Amino acid sequence: MKAYSLDLRQRVVRAYEQGQDSIAQLAARFGVGPTFVKKMLRQQRESGELSPRPRGGGRRPSLSPKQRRLLRRKVEREQDISLAELQTYLRETVRVEAHVSTISRALSALGLPRKKSR
Repeated sequence: MKAYSLDLRQRVVRAYEQGQDSIAQLAARFGVGPTFVKKMLRQQRESGELSPRPRGGGRRPSLSPKQRRLLRRKVEREQDISLAELQTYLRETVRVEAHVSTISRALSALGLPRKKSR
């Protein structure tokens, strides 16, 4: 979801500071949630700044690029290998414990479907 514009943030805080409405009424008037209004008021009070804060980077992948390359090579050599066998392969080769769902997601990201072709 995209961050609300700086202009909207400033209008919400300005309206609150002028004592025009309650937080709930401001939220309804500007089409935002009451939590957003409270957050903007807190951010203005604490930092004096209303610009959107940087977003988090998300969780790092469990398997490194090197480990993904190993999976790709193994699947290309043995196309009928199971996820459990790939799990054992990773454990024995690079000493990495990865759940089968992690391996499945990594294969999907690599464009390697697990469905067998006829």
